[in-house]
Amino acid sequence: MTANLTDILSTQKNGVIALANLSQTTLRGLGTQTSATITTTTLIYPQAGYLVNFTVLVAGSAAGTIYNSSTVAGISASNALCVIPNTVGTTRTGQVFNVGLVVAPGTGQSINVTYSPG
Repeated sequence: MTANLTDILSTQKNGVIALANLSQTTLRGLGTQTSATITTTTLIYPQAGYLVNFTVLVAGSAAGTIYNSSTVAGISASNALCVIPNTVGTTRTGQVFNVGLVVAPGTGQSINVTYSPG
């Protein structure tokens, strides 16, 4: 059986689509966006996405929290994603947020957040 030009082009198109999907999946896990340094409660991204990691640059004297919220006013214990420890270093999270991403540093903390939209 011989493939015609339409079959060959369809196969090539499917390969390109698969490669593009693999690339998007890889980028999502690595993070495509990094926030500016955050020192006060800040809305980072107002839609769904993937929290890759956060880096505590200045430990401060109290822990902070990252929330799944589309507004600063909407943060609460019920939508907390994770605690930001008051120790310098990077923490991998790998968490999906479906509403938005708000970072509330603890007292004296400075933090960067890496995430992927969507």
